[in-house]
This record gives sequence, C-alpha cells and structure tokens, in this order.
Amino acid sequence: MADISFFENLALKSKLGFLRGESQRIIGLDIGSASVKLVQLKKEKERGILETYGELSIGPYLKKETGQIVSLTEDELVLIIKDLLKESGAKTNEIIVSVPLKSSFITTIDFPLMSDAELKEAVSFEARRHIPISLSEVEIDWWAMPKALETKKRVEEEGLFEKKEKVKVLLVAIHKEVIERFRAIASKAGLHIKGFEIEVFSLARASIMQELSPILLIDFGASSTKMAIVDYGVIRETLQFQRGSQEITLALSHSLNIDFPRAEKIKKEVGLSLKPEHQETASVIRPILDHILAEAERIIIDYRRREERSISHIALSGGGASLKGLADLVINNLGIEARLANPFKKTAYPLFLEPVLKDIGPSLAIATGLALRGLKEE
Repeated sequence: MADISFFENLALKSKLGFLRGESQRIIGLDIGSASVKLVQLKKEKERGILETYGELSIGPYLKKETGQIVSLTEDELVLIIKDLLKESGAKTNEIIVSVPLKSSFITTIDFPLMSDAELKEAVSFEARRHIPISLSEVEIDWWAMPKALETKKRVEEEGLFEKKEKVKVLLVAIHKEVIERFRAIASKAGLHIKGFEIEVFSLARASIMQELSPILLIDFGASSTKMAIVDYGVIRETLQFQRGSQEITLALSHSLNIDFPRAEKIKKEVGLSLKPEHQETASVIRPILDHILAEAERIIIDYRRREERSISHIALSGGGASLKGLADLVINNLGIEARLANPFKKTAYPLFLEPVLKDIGPSLAIATGLALRGLKEE
C-alpha cells in the first residue's frame, strides 16, 4: 500500500510542509456523484500557489440535467476528466484522488497502553473484528492518536490529572476494487496517481487552520451529506447519510410543479430567502435541512456526552453549502457558530480572484485538501 498512506498530515500541522527542491505541481481530483472537480497547486518558495481549478457537471454527458446524480462507466468518466483537464488548462499529470466515504470504513478502537510492536499486532487482530468484510478485500491503515489526549483527563476540582491507561487508535480501510477502478481510470486519462485519500480527511485539511477545539465539518453533496468531528486537529468521528442537495431540487420540482432545471435555478437563486414572496420555496427546502441538522445535533450531543468537549464551530462545505441562508439556519437550529469553508486561505492567489474563490471555495474544499496533501514534506 505504498500510495495509500492515509495519515500523512492527518494531525493538521501549524505550518504546511512542502516538498523540497524545485517547483512541484499537483492536482487534487474530487470525483463526485454530480460533478468532477480539480484544483492544481504549485509549490514555490515554500508556499502553495493556486494555478487553476475547474468543475464539470456529469449530467449533460449522459443527456441529463446539471445537478442530477448519474452513474458513469470508466470510459465516460475518463472523457469527463480529459475535458476538465483541457478546460482548466491543467499543466501536470500528477494527481491525488479522493475516495468516497461510502467506499471506506473508519472507526476508533481503545487499547491498553503497550509497546509499538505490541500495538501493531493488536491492531491487526482487532481489525478483523471491526471491519465488516474480509481484510483481503480492503487496504487498511491505522494511527495511534496522541497519548497526551487519550491517557489523561483533567480533574478540575483537584487540579490534577487522572490517568487512563489506554491508547485510542484510528483505523481506516478502503475497498481494493475502488482503488483499482481509480487506477484504471487514471491510466486511461494519462494521469499518474500519487496517492489516495478518504474525502473527509481532505476536507479537514482544507477547512481547518490551527484550531485545537472540536469542530464539526458538514459537507453537503448532491447525493449525500457527510459529517466529521475534528478535535485537536484529528478526525475523531464520521457520519454519512443519503440525503443531499439533489433531494431539495426534486422536492421543489414536485411541489412547485416545475421541471428539474427550473427547480435547480430557484434553489440556487432563492434558497432560504426571508422575503415574503419566497416563503413557499423556503417551506419546501427547510424540512429537508431540518432533518439533516437533526442528525448533526445528535452527533454533537453524543460527542459532548462521551468526550466532555463541546463543538466550538461548524464549517460548511460542498456544492449545497452555498444555499442562501444555510449558515443562518444552522446557527438557529444548533446554536453554534457556522461559516462556509474557505480552503483557499491556505494558498496564495491573485487578489482579484478573491470574490470568486470565496464563492466557489465550499464546493472545491475536498479537491483543495487533496492538492495540499500532494505538497507535503518528504
């Protein structure tokens, strides 16, 4: 699993590490259910420079509408990737590819304190119990979380520390067939895969600076919504459920008796507007989002009860995150500060692009996080 290393830069560092030597280019490629996105970065003087980015909707390639979820063959996806590379003016064939959360397995396991050798053997044994399919069908990796976070608990009344003789391990696995499919697609598209990364790790890298307090990431995709809690810069918990932004479009289409393209346009232009003339639209959208945010509330409460730490703020990403009024709805429902992810804060770019990048940032967060991973220190 030479090109799988999930955990490089997983504990988000205070300074980004880049490859030494001459300038290096890398593309982060995020293949979603309704669009394909890329971000190309270049390392120059120890900084990540944004060179280009792009997004292509998948629907029109199969005579469907923009925003619709479609399934693609390998050859169809190769064509889209080639078109995206051409349209964006990409200048390298080196890529890091996102792996869907649904095609992976992530869990944490508690172990007694033991030597590294003993822990490695114990993880291999426990992996068989926790991963729901045969280990021969997956690539696995694991990472022992910092012991300082897991072996001591502050007892404020006494000003002491209560020792907890255990270490927590983050275990992940990816289906081999998913990796092989991406390798085949990349080969046909003339690309070289430098690594794979589960999308929530890329999202965390792009969305979070140096915060140590717990943060909830919510990624609103077309087909599903993904959530992850990041604490002390480390992903601690993930959740995915099959309700996404396409459901909003379909609900608007049905309720307002309009076609899909018109519903998609209204969703983007009106959203959760508070204007009286827009309340019919908002009344269709809000119940879907209320359900999603109820799941967010559950994961927040469970984490606070289990870890005795409260979520400090929420970062919103994905194409659906740009829905007008969404951040305010999140704040009202959950009582926690919420803001759109701005992954380009970690890159340098021409100042005139700032308004555009602020608008598209949430949609390109995963692709940007992948590219940032590609500029890691050797």
